[in-house]
Amino acid sequence: MKKFGALLALVATLAVSAPVRAADEPLDMVTQGSLMFTRVGGIGAGVVVGTPIAVVRESVKSYIDLTQGAADSVGEKMGGKDSGPLCLVVSLVTLPAGLLVGGAKGLYYGTKNGVVSGFNTPFHPDSFSLGELEAE
Repeated sequence: MKKFGALLALVATLAVSAPVRAADEPLDMVTQGSLMFTRVGGIGAGVVVGTPIAVVRESVKSYIDLTQGAADSVGEKMGGKDSGPLCLVVSLVTLPAGLLVGGAKGLYYGTKNGVVSGFNTPFHPDSFSLGELEAE
């Protein structure tokens, strides 16, 4: 009986210390396959919701950047971007340009974030363009 107990202890020790085989590979394939519907939904939601968010964010950012840059270059002697009336006059020209540039950049970043982040991390705030736009 003692030999059986020693043999059982030896088998248990060897079983615990045996290397893990690639038995997880089929399970991983099944898991990734089952996530495909979630990922496709994440891409769709990220593009549909995230693109308008990115367009608005980039349009505002481009408008502000272009207005401050133009005010600095046009009216250095009048105070540049710190002069309210100068920024008001310059913004008449930079508003359409800011909307155009911001719209194009927002369309690019919103679609890119929706597809890439929507696939890798579905329904994450980054896939809705709520994080950094120029990441990755």
